[in-house]
Amino acid sequence: MKKLMIFAFLFILFAIPAPAEQSFEDYINKQFGEFQNFKEERDREFTEFLKKQWKEFNAFKGIDPDPVPKPFKIPQAQPQTPKDIPDSPKVTKKEIPPPPELEPLEKIKPTEAIVEPGKTAETSEISFDFFGTKINVIFDKNISETFGMTVTNDKISKYWKKLSTADYRPLINQTKDIKKKLNLHDWGIYLLTREISTNIHKDRNSATLLRWYILSKLGYDTKIGFKNNKIYLLLPSQYTLYGITYFTIEETRYYAVDALFNRNTAKSLKTYEGKYEGADKFAFFRTENPKFRNYSSDKTINFNYSGEKYSFNLRYNQNYIGYYKFFPQTVLNAYLVSPPSPGFQSTVVKSLNRVIRGKSEIEAVNIILRFVQRAFEYKRDMEQFGFEKYLTPEETVFYPYSDCEDKAILFAYLVREILGLDVILLDYPGHVAAAVGFNKKINFGGKSIGYKGKRYYTADPTYVNATLGMVMPLVKDKDFKVIPLSN
Repeated sequence: MKKLMIFAFLFILFAIPAPAEQSFEDYINKQFGEFQNFKEERDREFTEFLKKQWKEFNAFKGIDPDPVPKPFKIPQAQPQTPKDIPDSPKVTKKEIPPPPELEPLEKIKPTEAIVEPGKTAETSEISFDFFGTKINVIFDKNISETFGMTVTNDKISKYWKKLSTADYRPLINQTKDIKKKLNLHDWGIYLLTREISTNIHKDRNSATLLRWYILSKLGYDTKIGFKNNKIYLLLPSQYTLYGITYFTIEETRYYAVDALFNRNTAKSLKTYEGKYEGADKFAFFRTENPKFRNYSSDKTINFNYSGEKYSFNLRYNQNYIGYYKFFPQTVLNAYLVSPPSPGFQSTVVKSLNRVIRGKSEIEAVNIILRFVQRAFEYKRDMEQFGFEKYLTPEETVFYPYSDCEDKAILFAYLVREILGLDVILLDYPGHVAAAVGFNKKINFGGKSIGYKGKRYYTADPTYVNATLGMVMPLVKDKDFKVIPLSN
C-alpha cells in the first residue's frame, strides 16, 4: 500500500511541469517539502497519529503486594541447640574467584554527529557521572529546544516532528553504545535516558518528552500523558510493579515510573491508544551485572552462634547501591536474578566459608540463618523509607535496617550461592520466610512442605534464634504462597 501511495505521488509530481526558473533538483526538494526531512516514514505517520488519537484515562492506585501490615516487633524463639543429622552431607569449601578487574570506564566518548551533504552540523555536548562512569554525549542543537508552557496533543505532535526532523541518530547511537559498554538492563536504560534528558533540558516537560522519544527509538513501548500542563511518562512492564500509579490502556498497565522519584502523579491523564511501531515492554532486570566501576566500602557485621562470636568485614559497591535506590518494587524473584557486585560476592562467601566448612549442611543452614537473624536489625520499610522497598542482598548489608522479605532474599542468596541448595520463599500474609531443599533425603523432624516432588524445610531468617524447621508463631496457622527462585 505504501509503495502504491509513493508511486501515485511521484506520478503526480512528474506530471506537473517545473517552473522554468527552478532547477529540477530544487523543484523536487520543494515538492517533497517536510516529508523529505523525516528520517523514517513511521515518524511522519506517528506525527499525524498524535494530532488526533487522545482521550482521558483514569489512574489506578498502585497495587499493594500484601495488604496485611508487617509486624512492628518480631518475637524471639527460645535459644536452643540446633538439631543435627549424623549422616547429613558435610560442607566443603566453596571456591570463588577473586572479583574480576573490570576495565576502568572512566569516560565514554561521544559518537561523531552525522552531517548530511550540504548542511553544517550545529551540535551541543553534555557530560555527567553515571554511577562512576563519565559520560559525554553530543547531540543536534535542535534537540535542545524547549517545549513550551502550554501542553496540547497538537503541540506534542509538533514536538515529535521537530525531534524526528532533527539529526537524532547520533544521540540514539550513543545511548546504544553506552548500554552495550556498561551492560545495562532495562532499569539501567531508563536511568540513563533520564540522565541524558534532564541534562539537556532543565524544564520537566521537555525532559520527559525527550526521554519518551529516546526510549521509543530504542524499541521500548512507552507513552506520555498530560494533565494541567504537566507531562508524564508511562511505561509497561513484563512483570507487575507494586506501589506505582498505573493506567490501563488496551488491557495493558502503563506505570507512571517517574513517580518513583517524586512520589506523585495525576489522578487522570489524556493519552493515546496504539503505540510507536516496533515497541516492546520493559523487563527491568536480567541475570548479568552492569559494568560499574568499583566504588567500595566495608561494613563490619557481628553475630553469635552456639556461644561463638563472629565478625565479618563485608564489602559493597556504592555504585550498585545508587543504581538500585529507586528500583521499582516488583516480583521477589527479581531481587535474586540481578546478582550483587563481584566484591560483595567474594567477601560474603569468603567470610561464611570460614565458619561453615566441615559442618553438616543442616548446621551450615542454621549458621546462615543465625547470621541473617542477628546481624541485621529489623525495621519496617515504612519506618525506614516512608514507602515499601524490597532490598537486594547488597542493599540489606548497606542499609541500617531490613524487614522480612529483605532477610529472606539475603538468606536465599547465601544458601544458594555458598551451599548450592535449592530455596523457595514462603509468602504469608504480612510476612515472608523461606524453606530449604536438600540434595539428599534427610530424616529430620522439623516443619517441612512438599513442593513439586521435593521436600523443603522451613527457615525463617526474621524469627530470631529460630532454627531449621521452625515457623514464627504469628503465621504458623496461616496459608502461604510458594515463590520459587530457580527461574
